[in-house]
Amino acid sequence: MSGMRSFVFIFALLSSATTFANMRCQYGTVHRGLTPFEVLQRCGDAAFEQTRLEVREPGYYVQVDEWVYQQGTNKFQRLLRFENGRLRKIELLDKPRGFSPVY
Repeated sequence: MSGMRSFVFIFALLSSATTFANMRCQYGTVHRGLTPFEVLQRCGDAAFEQTRLEVREPGYYVQVDEWVYQQGTNKFQRLLRFENGRLRKIELLDKPRGFSPVY
């Protein structure tokens, strides 16, 4: 039974999102602490962007911007998370999957 628990733990660990300290782009490397403008200069437009407010404690709100970059056909996507105008996290996502457009 212990072997099965180890397998489940390792599988869960590997299948969860991985956080990175930096990401290489066409015009430079991005890392935590950069502004959205600095990331835009180095990486260009993101494939997807969303903005929302999160409540951290009553009366204290944080603006969260999430940008997704796809850096190639068979490469993992990256999620960049900005909080109050600074890059806080770079997360590795799944590789993009094909889709069928709806007509």
